[in-house]
Amino acid sequence: MLPSEYESPLSSQQLMRIARLGALALFLSTIEYMIPKPVPFMRLGLANVPIMLSLNMLPFSGYAVLVLLKVIGQALVNGTLFSYIALFSLFGTAASSLVMYAIYRAGRHHVSFIGISTAGALASNGVQLVLSRYIIFGPSAWLIAPPFLIMGLITSVILGVFTEVFVHKSAWYAQQRADVQNLDDSTVLPPVSSGASLDLRLLTGFAVLPALLFQQQLIGTVVIAALAVAAALAHGKRFRLLPNLLLIVSVTLANLMQKNGLVLTEIFGYPITAGALELGLKKACTLIGMIYLSQYMVSARPSLPGPIGMLVSRQLYYFERITELWKGSGSTGVIARIDELLFSLDAIEETQQESSAAHHVLLQPLWSLLLISISWGVFAAGLYL
Repeated sequence: MLPSEYESPLSSQQLMRIARLGALALFLSTIEYMIPKPVPFMRLGLANVPIMLSLNMLPFSGYAVLVLLKVIGQALVNGTLFSYIALFSLFGTAASSLVMYAIYRAGRHHVSFIGISTAGALASNGVQLVLSRYIIFGPSAWLIAPPFLIMGLITSVILGVFTEVFVHKSAWYAQQRADVQNLDDSTVLPPVSSGASLDLRLLTGFAVLPALLFQQQLIGTVVIAALAVAAALAHGKRFRLLPNLLLIVSVTLANLMQKNGLVLTEIFGYPITAGALELGLKKACTLIGMIYLSQYMVSARPSLPGPIGMLVSRQLYYFERITELWKGSGSTGVIARIDELLFSLDAIEETQQESSAAHHVLLQPLWSLLLISISWGVFAAGLYL
């Protein structure tokens, strides 16, 4: 049974704190996303720093909302909302957050953020390994378990040390802790402009997704994936060569461990079969297609209903401001710059701005027609080849 303070409704100041911490998590997640990784769901965990900071600042209900915002925000910003990566993020973050919260509550004054971070990382990595076993790599997933867990252990210790330093040196964190007992519930959060409607892009993506997932031929999968990449690029997204090459190589190599079909050659005595090679390439291209199709579907800030939708829009608004302010920050040192960013959010006057993707609205029917017709045409052709 949680204490009564953890059962009370969230105040407006708590909601703003959640949105700002969520925006910081998105900013750190974006930095991490740009770092090439062997497999796309592998994360350093930078976005967990705001989650750990919130343990001292939010009730459990607010903590849970922040975790949800982190997952949704990462999927929207990185363009993975409708891909398998969002599933990994959801279950990994949920396991990590519950373990970190339980340890914090049980050993409030006896466990450092280093211990909390390490336990959370091990929980997240364990869940993600199980998912990768059944979704991507099959039995070969256990081959990546040792380096995956070791990397998670090292990065979690580093992040725990950074969090410990931050809570002792950050002026913003000190102010937030001082304000925790003096929350003002009288203010109401104003709405934030949420940009253009995504209805048509969303429907288009859902219409194309089955054609991609159930495509029978490798060449068909490549064509539909290329269409998804083209659509994402046309709507302002970037194609990053190295992460995609790493994804293709890692997924293909994992599938080569399973013998299937004609033996093409042998490497160090191990047979490379045609069926395993084709299956690996097809899975990799499917994953790339899902990622870029997802980026196309969420290529403008979404307008989501309800209180969570409002918080997501506000989180994205703060994220955009943080990204702009970081480039012009004059402070030296990471903690000083983060403090400057978070203090700046307190003083920002929101302005209604048109979405940068608005000029694409008139082209949406054309993109939808092309994506759906070509994708399903390729799917139909694959059935007869």
